[in-house]
Amino acid sequence: MGSLLEIQNLKVKFYLDRHVITAVQGVNLELRAGETLVLAGESGSGKSVTALAVTRILPVNARVFSGKVIFKGRDLLSLDESSLSGVRGKEIAYIFQEPSGALNPVYTVGNQLIEPFILHQGKSPGQARREAEFLLSLVKIGDVKRVMESYPHQLSGGMNQRVFIAMSLACNPQILIADEPTTALDVTIEAEILKLLVELKKKIGFSLLFITHNLSIARRIAGRVCVMYKGSVVEEGGIEDIFNSPKHFHTRDLVSAYEKIGKI
Repeated sequence: MGSLLEIQNLKVKFYLDRHVITAVQGVNLELRAGETLVLAGESGSGKSVTALAVTRILPVNARVFSGKVIFKGRDLLSLDESSLSGVRGKEIAYIFQEPSGALNPVYTVGNQLIEPFILHQGKSPGQARREAEFLLSLVKIGDVKRVMESYPHQLSGGMNQRVFIAMSLACNPQILIADEPTTALDVTIEAEILKLLVELKKKIGFSLLFITHNLSIARRIAGRVCVMYKGSVVEEGGIEDIFNSPKHFHTRDLVSAYEKIGKI
C-alpha cells in the first residue's frame, strides 16, 4: 500500500493570554491507501489536535508552528483557503464525538444531507434527495423517509451518528478521520457503529484514521497503531506488536489498563 497522507514534523501551539502551550510536538505519521490507522493515547495527548491540523480546522487560538501535511503531492498547510476548501469535507472528511452538536438543529436531516450534493456535485434537488436517501440506507437506517424529515433532536445519539457518517461520505472522500466517534454512545451502539465503519470501509474503499483513547476499540479495527503521549508519537506498530510487545512505558500502561478492564 502506498502512502496517501504524510504528516511531517507537525508542531501546533495554543496561545492562552500570555502563555504558549505546545500541544503537538514534531509528529510524524503516515496513512497508507486503504488502511485503518488508529491514533491512540490518553486525553490531552494531542490526537485530536493532530487530526484537526490536517485540514486546518483548529480552534482560533491554535497555530501550526511548523511541519507539512502531504496529500496527493501537495502540502495542505501551504494551500490558500480556497484551495483547501476543495479538499476539506470532499476528499478528507471527519466524524466527530458529538454528532448532535455537529448537525444543525434548525434544519431537517434531509436538508443537511442534500446540501453537499447540490453544492459540491451540481445535482438537482431531486437527484440530491435520492442520493441522500441512498446514503441513509447505506448506513443501515431503516425508516429513511421519516429520518429525512426529522430534526437532529428528534433522533437518538446513535441515529445521529449514522446520519453524520452518511454526510461525511456524501462526496466519496479518500480519507475519513473519525475522532472518538463512539465516546458518547453506550457499548451496544458503539459496537454497531464500529461494525458499520468497518463494513463501509470495505465497500467504499476509503482510508480510515481512527482516534481513540480506548485500546479495546483499537484491537477490534486497527491494522496499525500510533501511540501518542504528551504531544508526540512515542510508538508505532501492528496491532499485535503493540499488545504483545509494547516498548514505550505509556503504551505498556495503556495495554495494562485494557487488560485490567477486560477482567472486570
